[in-house]
Amino acid sequence: MEEDKTTLEAVHRLMLELAETREKMKHIKDDLKDIAEQNDEYRALAEELKEASVKRQTAKKLLEADKDYQTVNSELEELKFKYKDLQEIMSHHLVTYFSETNETQIASPEGDSMQVVVSAKLGKATA
Repeated sequence: MEEDKTTLEAVHRLMLELAETREKMKHIKDDLKDIAEQNDEYRALAEELKEASVKRQTAKKLLEADKDYQTVNSELEELKFKYKDLQEIMSHHLVTYFSETNETQIASPEGDSMQVVVSAKLGKATA
């Protein structure tokens, strides 16, 4: 029980430190942005990029109206969805495998040894 309390205290301490570090990073990024925007060459290139982005968006809208593009893009979106779904299923099975065996390696069908990586992170606060 003492170990659980120590672990929980460590988690709470790290939560605070992560929040402080995230805030410092935000301020430094803002400072960097301000410095960059004071540079004439950077501002000129940023403007050129905005113009190119508008042209790219126009070209993309024309492409999206093309039937062949729509067909191939639809197929790609279906495959992306399937791939993400398969990854979630694999993740579930690997967590189950790890919890049942405590093994951090698994053999592939080809006989290669692959590392099982189990990861955890905190989600957003709930009410």
